[in-house]
Amino acid sequence: MQPTQSLSLAYLAYFAVLGVFVPYIGIFLDHRGLNSQQIGTLLAIVTAMRIVGPNLWSLLAARRGDPVGVMRLGAVLAALGWCSTFIDAGYSLLLLGLVLYSLCWTAILPQLESAAFFYLNNDTGRYSKVRSAGSVGYILLVVGSGMALEQLGPGFLPGGALLFLLLMLLALWQLPAFSLKAAPAEIAIKFRTLWVHRPFVLFMLAAFLLQLSFAPFYGFFTLYCRDLGYSGTASGLLIALAVAAEIVAFYYAGKILGQRSYSVLLGLCYLLTALRWAVVGWFGQEPWILAASMLLHAFSFAVAHSCAMQFIQQFFPPAQRGRGQALYAGLIYGGGGALGAYIAGWTWQDGAGSQLSFSWAAVACLVAFALVQGLPRVIRPIGVSDAVTQPKI
Repeated sequence: MQPTQSLSLAYLAYFAVLGVFVPYIGIFLDHRGLNSQQIGTLLAIVTAMRIVGPNLWSLLAARRGDPVGVMRLGAVLAALGWCSTFIDAGYSLLLLGLVLYSLCWTAILPQLESAAFFYLNNDTGRYSKVRSAGSVGYILLVVGSGMALEQLGPGFLPGGALLFLLLMLLALWQLPAFSLKAAPAEIAIKFRTLWVHRPFVLFMLAAFLLQLSFAPFYGFFTLYCRDLGYSGTASGLLIALAVAAEIVAFYYAGKILGQRSYSVLLGLCYLLTALRWAVVGWFGQEPWILAASMLLHAFSFAVAHSCAMQFIQQFFPPAQRGRGQALYAGLIYGGGGALGAYIAGWTWQDGAGSQLSFSWAAVACLVAFALVQGLPRVIRPIGVSDAVTQPKI
């Protein structure tokens, strides 16, 4: 297989696993007898592994000089951890297994993102098209899992996800090895100094709040739909509609980003996401309004994610982009996701607090919008002298 084909297959398999896990894990855990506080706590602990995991794995990749090997090891261990879901032996075993799965699964995406930009010569347009394979995998599994939920019940989830974990292993063994080494004149970044770089801090805080806002949706949306009377298939189709909008946005992301400023694009993404959560929380009982809100996922995720990936690639020097991706994944997806899951677990109240949960998510996005208004129109790579003129991004 060509590198682009291997990358596409890896993205497809990676997000296919999430297409089973993210929308339906709440129903699966509910099926196993957990209450909403237990579900929220478990998801928070599992998500917290994404804080430490990416950085640990990126350090290993840097030491070994073998990002692909690190991804392969992480995928094998994640599959072993996932096997705990086949055994109904109580809360503790399930927690331990999912912690191992989550900790090792974090080895994959940051290195995969670096591999994609490496093989695609930092071409954001080509990256977005390859990355859209992940959205295709996600949408297929979301719809398929919604149908399986109706026909087979929540017990289908362990086997369904394991199939695509194995497909991920196949894809990674097809991906050629590579190593990113520092150029002779390249300035190494001391990561502790990043927190005095104002644009970086504003960008990361806003991204953190966006990810935090997704927690009620990721953790409880299918339960919310069930409580409103929607079928499993309808829930899957609603999520699939969101991902279909995401695929279209990813395909055109290169043109959308162009030379536009981060403050404009990200500000639009955060405002539309605030609107989305308000609509889901207050008008979820209206099928057509709820369906229309799913289209905003094009901005909530695809455009916002493409902006973030371009920021990381341009902000960090090539040899440290893997660590930059890991830092972003750990703090944003790990930290924001874990804190959001914990808060949502307490505010959801077995469905009674659904409006409250989506309301605080909308407020978080409004704060993120205010933060990105402080981003400069021109963002310089860290370590570049102010005397060097950079193109607008």
